[in-house]
Amino acid sequence: MYKKFLLSSIATAAMMLFNIQINAHAESLEVSGSKKEVSDGTYETLHTLKDGQIFGNHLTVIGNKETNINFLHGSKNYVVIAEGSNSTIELLNGSIIKGIDSAIRFGLETKNGGTIKMTGGSITVSNTGAEFIDSKGNKLDSITISSDKNDAPLVVGVAAHDSSQVTLENVKITQARTAIIATNDSKITISKGSFDGTVASQNHGTIKMTGGKITSKKTALSANTGGHIDTTNVFLTTNGKGSGAIAHGTDSTIKLHGNTEINNTLDGLGAFSGGKIISENLTISFNKAIDQNSEEDRSGVSVTGSSSIIELTGKTIIKNVDEGFYVDDGGKIISGDLTMIGDESKKMTVGVNVAELGSLIELNGKTTIQNFDMGLTAGNNSTIKMINGNVENEIKAKTMALSVISGGHIDLTNVSVAAEISGLQFIDFLETKPNDPPKHQSNEINLTNADIHIDNGTGILIGAIAKKSTEDIQNLSIGTLNLNNSEIHTDVLLDDGIFWNKTSWNDKIVWNDKEVEEISNGNFTLNADHSTLEGRANIAQERNVRFDLKNNTKWTLKISNNEKDADGNLLDIAQRSRSDISTLNLDNSSIIFNKQEDHYQTLHIGSGKPDTQTVYTAVNNAKIYFNAKWNDGAAIANQKTDRLLINGNISGNTSVYVNLEKNNVKANTSAAPNVRGLSLIQVSGKATESSFKLVNGYMTIDGSPDMYTLRAYGPESSQGKANIEQNLFDKKNENFWDFRLQPVLLGSNPDSNPDPNSNMYTPVPQTASYLVMPNVLFYTGLTDIAKQNALLADMRTSVLRKEEDKQTNFFLYTYGNTGTLASERGPLKYGYGADIRYAALQAGITLMENEGQNTTTRFGLVSSYGQLSFTPKDIADAGKSILDKWSLTAYGNIHHNNSLYIDTLLSYGMIKGNITNALIGETAKLNDTKMLSISTTVGKEFAIGMEGLTFEPQAQLAYQHLIFKTIHDADNLIIDMKNPSQWLFRVGGCLTQTISTKTNRAVSFYGKVNLLKTFGDDSSIHIGRDFDLEPTDTSLEGGIGINAQLSRNLSLHGDVNYQQKLQKTGISGASFSGGLRYQF
Repeated sequence: MYKKFLLSSIATAAMMLFNIQINAHAESLEVSGSKKEVSDGTYETLHTLKDGQIFGNHLTVIGNKETNINFLHGSKNYVVIAEGSNSTIELLNGSIIKGIDSAIRFGLETKNGGTIKMTGGSITVSNTGAEFIDSKGNKLDSITISSDKNDAPLVVGVAAHDSSQVTLENVKITQARTAIIATNDSKITISKGSFDGTVASQNHGTIKMTGGKITSKKTALSANTGGHIDTTNVFLTTNGKGSGAIAHGTDSTIKLHGNTEINNTLDGLGAFSGGKIISENLTISFNKAIDQNSEEDRSGVSVTGSSSIIELTGKTIIKNVDEGFYVDDGGKIISGDLTMIGDESKKMTVGVNVAELGSLIELNGKTTIQNFDMGLTAGNNSTIKMINGNVENEIKAKTMALSVISGGHIDLTNVSVAAEISGLQFIDFLETKPNDPPKHQSNEINLTNADIHIDNGTGILIGAIAKKSTEDIQNLSIGTLNLNNSEIHTDVLLDDGIFWNKTSWNDKIVWNDKEVEEISNGNFTLNADHSTLEGRANIAQERNVRFDLKNNTKWTLKISNNEKDADGNLLDIAQRSRSDISTLNLDNSSIIFNKQEDHYQTLHIGSGKPDTQTVYTAVNNAKIYFNAKWNDGAAIANQKTDRLLINGNISGNTSVYVNLEKNNVKANTSAAPNVRGLSLIQVSGKATESSFKLVNGYMTIDGSPDMYTLRAYGPESSQGKANIEQNLFDKKNENFWDFRLQPVLLGSNPDSNPDPNSNMYTPVPQTASYLVMPNVLFYTGLTDIAKQNALLADMRTSVLRKEEDKQTNFFLYTYGNTGTLASERGPLKYGYGADIRYAALQAGITLMENEGQNTTTRFGLVSSYGQLSFTPKDIADAGKSILDKWSLTAYGNIHHNNSLYIDTLLSYGMIKGNITNALIGETAKLNDTKMLSISTTVGKEFAIGMEGLTFEPQAQLAYQHLIFKTIHDADNLIIDMKNPSQWLFRVGGCLTQTISTKTNRAVSFYGKVNLLKTFGDDSSIHIGRDFDLEPTDTSLEGGIGINAQLSRNLSLHGDVNYQQKLQKTGISGASFSGGLRYQF
């Protein structure tokens, strides 16, 4: 038994040793011209040729040591080969290709029309996983290709050459330098999967990839020499050291469809030497910088070369990057919606950077750029354009938002811009070569609908640099800024200088690796159309800076609050309150000096050089707004006012506005006319008296009606020459123009010198209108009362039959008057006359007539509308004021049989209209002014012996009261009319002759004389101070009239009156009336 067991054990061991020997030396399977199906076998190699076919199920291919090492002698020995047309190898159900005693170098190969398909399983090799040459219909599905050595990557995972076609589905390639490569018109189609290594296409090869992930230490996607890559919804990463996608060479193209994500990379996208990349939705995420001193810059999108282009057509997000876009050498980037966020670095970070002639970046979608040291930079004749309709864009920079250098162009639309140091930088680099003229290009920035906020910095920095020891040249152009419907809000609008990052350049000013220095000359132009500018301007004396402001552009100069010197100390207030430019053209635009407590500013225009031409030009509605504190006759150094100093010639006319504050300092009224008041504007060159005028020819101060004007003293002025002691220019001479704000004194006018014998200020013209208005209104009120009394008299003298008297009376009258109001005080004591015109229409009806035993009583209503116009006299530039008056009057009449009568009127009226002067037109509106009046007249008729002749003595007492709301005047006046009133006592008589006609129609003629006395009308009004009103006192009135019965029901009335004042103050004038009365 023991022997038998021992023999059995020896036999088993021998068999095991034999099997091992067989496994180590498996057979190779080669099929030619036939078909072979195998399963679960192990082979050293598989090879089909001459229409041969192998269908393998769950096979293992191990190669052999000799085959695996033959590569060392220069040959590629693949372990699975399909060679020749219609030769096929198909491996299913998890076949494995992996060496046992040695590493397989080359896995699969097809050539000359052969085909390989592999589903499931793995390929473990040391050099190339699969290579397809001149082969179509190849497919790898759900396989893994990896390196046989953990510390050595594959050279290539999958390669397709010479018009081959390969499909990869859910393929995983690890540890490869190049995961996939397609060349020479080959095409690889990829669905999902992951690839550790570069996916590359070159020599017109094509790769189409949907889904999946690519991880590479160098470049994730690479298209070279005409290669094409088309991906959809892929994820790319490069472990922080490589590039996401690069297209290099003419006709090399990468298309990123759907949502593409690139993260943990050093460079996102790159197109070079004619390469092209097109993406839809793209996200590039860089890891936060661990070492801010790193020498490597993280770049989002880079393009170099005249035909190179990257188009970002969808929504692009780039985060934690040092340089978002970079283009040079004629390349182009076009973006749609873009969000770009920078990271922290000790080196200069840039959002968008473009350089060299023909280079272009177009930002065509909603663009947001944040957290970069510099937002946009264009240099060397390159261009950045933002063309995106009404979309709102944002650029926020840590130091500088926009920079153009040596011919750079930036065009932006609908953008908000913010930075901490400077909004816009213009730099010209002067570069010269021996025996060559200097070469320089002009920078340009065009902004439309832009809103720029640099709260504590400078809006525009301008500068020029040159290699050290280069001489300054003339006509050096630094650049042009064109603003359209844009705003710049900043502490300093314009300043000289260049922002240098001392960390980046190690305390040296370096340009193109050359040490340079700043030069102080050069030209700069700012063109602003319907825009807003804010902040002071500071320029080097040798520099020529031109501002062209048009179409309602406003430049608000303000004192800098945060401007510091090189040592970090706040600049002296004299420096911070001064602005300088070389030339200013003001076309329908404004210069506004911002008001600041206790400090004032000066704007200097012009260099004052002998060859300087016109330095200030005003066209159309040019305006300048000053602030000042009034001081009459103070020394020039003690005057507190904003100033405009123009060192050169000027042309055109400018309207001047002054925000003038009161000052309790006593005026020096003995000073010469050319030193009184405040010097606002001085011109060293040619000017005219009308070059600067107050906007309406005059102004007021703090609610006072006193009038101030701007007088010009100069070489050809009618006012006389300026005083040389008032000259504020560095080079002083007497042939300068001095435009001074001065009071208009009584006895003078705004266009003449002040009267040295008068220190009474002339009020604004409409003051006279307010002063005469109560008397004018009382006059029209008395006219209304007189015409209503005449109406009642007409009723009393009616010759109609008694039964007809019971009929209802309807009457319609029109009347008017002209009058002249005269003043005893005269204008030297603020007394003014006026020319008065009044026309009215009156309609009424008798509502009740009651006939008693001895008396007849009537009650009725009268409605009237009148238009009043009056023009003050004895004051320059008075205007005609027109008022409308509506009133309703209730009347009552008691007539005794003994011819004694009492007439009573009670009236309520409303007045509306405009107060004007001849200089500015309407100055105030009267709204809801009310007028109350009451009148009682007593009289008696006496027959005096002749038939139809009667005498009628009368006495009347009337009261009128005006109720005004506070009036707000255009000259910042507040007028309190104090609701004046007036009493009138009238006594007189009327002589009437009545004649009967053959038709029993009566005609009566009358004449009258009355003495009028007013009282209680000596009140005052308040306009900054009280002004007394003048009572109209006593006047004599006379008139004639006619009453005629035209028919049984119709009668006619008409009269003419004249009123004559009996002293210097009062109203003289004529009135007339006519009307019809109808009984029914």
